[in-house]
Amino acid sequence: MAGQAAKFLDSSNLLGHNEQIHQRAHEQGYLYFRELLPQNDVSLVREDVLRACEQEGWLEQNACINDGISREGFHVIEGQPDFFNVYDKVQKLESFHRLSLHPSIISVFEAIFQEDVLVHPRNICRIFFPNTHEYSTPAHQDFVQIGGTDETWTTWIPLGDCPMSLGGLTILSGSHREPVLPHHEHIGVGGRSVDTEGFSYQWVKGDMACGDVLMFHSHTIHKALPNLTENRLRLSADYRYQPISQPVREDSLQPHYGRLQWGEIYSDWIEKDVQYYWQDYNLNVVRP
Repeated sequence: MAGQAAKFLDSSNLLGHNEQIHQRAHEQGYLYFRELLPQNDVSLVREDVLRACEQEGWLEQNACINDGISREGFHVIEGQPDFFNVYDKVQKLESFHRLSLHPSIISVFEAIFQEDVLVHPRNICRIFFPNTHEYSTPAHQDFVQIGGTDETWTTWIPLGDCPMSLGGLTILSGSHREPVLPHHEHIGVGGRSVDTEGFSYQWVKGDMACGDVLMFHSHTIHKALPNLTENRLRLSADYRYQPISQPVREDSLQPHYGRLQWGEIYSDWIEKDVQYYWQDYNLNVVRP
């Protein structure tokens, strides 16, 4: 059985020491950095996502929008029809997609991979309401959903301060050494769960502040903590990265949920440099 939870090991002191970052990534299967991103960059994405929530009546009208206070007695579960009233708007946000390309993130993955980095364009935003504990993301390995190369990593970014009570992530440190494990159906986000009984690895978790970043290998077992607050939304972003020489699954180059086309997503964007950027590479694209 996995041991008692400990705090995330902060790797901020390793920045600029690429060999040490590479070594710790392969020892732990995750990396946690305090203040890796400028708070203003993350707060801009948070405000844009909350503005989309406000437009659809998800927020308490008399509260400050940046507090992310959900409307009393109201909640939406990811994947339900009403969810996409907001989510389609989020997928069109230039700020949300641009954050995945931040140089501070890419420089870490250059150290981990020791080669050029492919940033997957299939970016995911999570919006979790309180009082929806049973739908929290269960323990799983991301490779089951991503495919392609095992060396794909996920970067998880809370869009704003995220104490554990708001529902951050917890990581089973060292579990990246395991193969792809049998997964079974689950009602939580992602729809798949893995049994963690019998492992001797340790769960790690911790409060995260705006600008903090958590990264982990596609085999690393992880799960969401429940949102235990009374009325606050938990917002986060999932971005994926891999060595550019490795195979990438075709659907990792398509918008999340496949409801929109890239032309629809880009229709109101100002900058062109982050549109279709992956098409400039000679990628080894594989089918699911």
